[in-house]
Amino acid sequence: MPADDRDQVAKRKIRKFLNRSADGLGQPIIDLRDVETGQMTMQLVWATDDQGRPTHIIDLEQPTLDRETLNSVIVDCRVFFLAQEDCFLPGVVSALRSLLTPEQSRDRRPLVQHVAQIVNSRGLTMPEGRAPMYSGRLESDNGLGPYRLLGTDQVTMDYIYGVALHEDDERRARLENVDEESIPLAVILQLDSLLRVIRDVRRQVVHDLESGYFGLD
Repeated sequence: MPADDRDQVAKRKIRKFLNRSADGLGQPIIDLRDVETGQMTMQLVWATDDQGRPTHIIDLEQPTLDRETLNSVIVDCRVFFLAQEDCFLPGVVSALRSLLTPEQSRDRRPLVQHVAQIVNSRGLTMPEGRAPMYSGRLESDNGLGPYRLLGTDQVTMDYIYGVALHEDDERRARLENVDEESIPLAVILQLDSLLRVIRDVRRQVVHDLESGYFGLD
């Protein structure tokens, strides 16, 4: 493909990405973050005695969304982790680097690695440094093999394709052995990580545009 044509393809991807990643993307999940820390939080609820002293844990409050809202966020976000989409995050970063000088492109390698921690060719993956939340029952075969639990990323992708998008019966069946309450939490945590990476990529794209490193005209 001629260089001019490659540049036009790259610019089209960048334009689409900027449109799809505008303010408001994933807002229902962003609204679940703690106002002070900006992180997803869970809180223990304690029972107390007559003098107000905690005695035992009675509940764990965790971020949650109703299924309709959660599925709506998935539909909005899927273009960023599906390899065939123009907004596929690794492809967007590649497009950005192709429009920069060789030196600037090398400087964006940490961004490539940052994106790869949450999105790869198979979809969503576990962010580096975050302990996985496992789901399932040890005595059951979840489809990965006997005695193997499903990690957060696996639960999320199974829910997305098996339940939210109704595209994979095998994935939906695998969730039958997963605690119902843990599924929305796994999906929310995974999409929260995705939204943070989308934000970071957008900031870099906007910075490079405003710095005049490339143009979209």
